[in-house]
Amino acid sequence: MFDKKDESPIPGGKVSINPSYEWDEDVKALNVSHRELEVFALLTDGHDNKEIGQILGIQYQSVKNHIFSLYKKLKAKNMAQAMKVLLFGNLIKVEVPGVDWMRFDKKKWIIHTKWLLDPTNPRVTERERNETREFLLEFGLYRKVYDDRLRELRESENDET
Repeated sequence: MFDKKDESPIPGGKVSINPSYEWDEDVKALNVSHRELEVFALLTDGHDNKEIGQILGIQYQSVKNHIFSLYKKLKAKNMAQAMKVLLFGNLIKVEVPGVDWMRFDKKKWIIHTKWLLDPTNPRVTERERNETREFLLEFGLYRKVYDDRLRELRESENDET
């Protein structure tokens, strides 16, 4: 499962670990280690498990264990789900050098998700909207998408009183 060498899911892209993950309370609850994030970043860069082991100076089996552990902690079934959860959690940032619109962090991913959920958006099918909703519900991320709107509503409510 974690052994084959695939093309990077982000051609030419780089995943970097967001340093703020270490003190974020939501992230602490996930108990994701820095090593797991390092392994994941190298995996998304297109390295196979043996290469990752050599780069990090760890055993091949340790690489597999870190990936398995990360997916289990995130309740992710695959790399795509793990990527989304890590972006929403603000644990990682994704960037394709030289392509400004291909810089994803938590803020940009939330904007993109809102775009996907917008019922007036003609470029998104109902199936895509439903898949996005199901993903957000399954991973408990729906609130993160609308936290800013909830904050606005609470602030306007406080201003009125």
